Amino acid sequence: MLFIHNFVYRTMQIESPLLELRDIVFSYTENNGKFKDKPLLEIDKLILHPGDRVGVVGDNGSGKSTIVRFILGLQTPKGTVKLFGKRASWGNHYPQLGYIGDPSLCPGETGLPTGVSVGELIDGFKAICGLEEREYRDFEEGLGLNKFLGKGVSNLSNGERKKLMIFLALTKQPRLLIADEATDGLDDQSKAFVIEKLEMLLENSILSLLWISHQYYEVARLTDTVYKLTDGKLVSADQKRFDCEIYTSPQESFCGAYKNLSSKGWLEIVSKIYGSPEISRFDIKGARSHQ
Repeated sequence: MLFIHNFVYRTMQIESPLLELRDIVFSYTENNGKFKDKPLLEIDKLILHPGDRVGVVGDNGSGKSTIVRFILGLQTPKGTVKLFGKRASWGNHYPQLGYIGDPSLCPGETGLPTGVSVGELIDGFKAICGLEEREYRDFEEGLGLNKFLGKGVSNLSNGERKKLMIFLALTKQPRLLIADEATDGLDDQSKAFVIEKLEMLLENSILSLLWISHQYYEVARLTDTVYKLTDGKLVSADQKRFDCEIYTSPQESFCGAYKNLSSKGWLEIVSKIYGSPEISRFDIKGARSHQ
């Protein structure tokens, strides 16, 4: 009986959600302190178990980043928000969480400390995480961190801070990675590097991923389940078919269009052109619901 009890207990531990949002309703208040009639965001359910790869898409300003603020405990909606089985709180320590997003945020010691140089921070991180030197060098060169190792963290540009944040989030080998517009502000080469590295990590680990972006092609490459934020509601999105247009640089002249692509055909095209210096713009014309 003891063996059965322990087996069931361990199974429950393994299957427990890493991230759980249920019955979420969020509204801003008026000057009189009362809530506005129409909620800003409503989420019936968003749950990530170990190994889940979930994408959330939506236009800029649709409220995607507000979801992240719920998860990090920066804003408190009505409903349930749990991270690693406990109520989400800004003050909690989350050693198994990786976060890429607003560099000014520091949830559970996943943000950027100041008062040190980039090189000093990376050296300290190496000692804690214990990855092979070759893996660190690959990240440093792929993200271009080796170009500003002597620069103080507090003096970095937004793009440089984002690169450092990506380095810290991925090399710590988290159980759960929350990425909010993770490639915004990066050059094309760095974007391609990040996506390729993440694909490798997802293939060779049980990393759970919440990838929030207005870039449909990133979501198509990295996630298995997709939700779309529409009119303040999070709804399941069909990502089986895609239309896209490609523009070449530097004149942004039209290059070609692809209609009604299957997921496989879509990924083949994206893998060939993503990060290419000849491509200046890659526009999604919407996900198609037909098979």
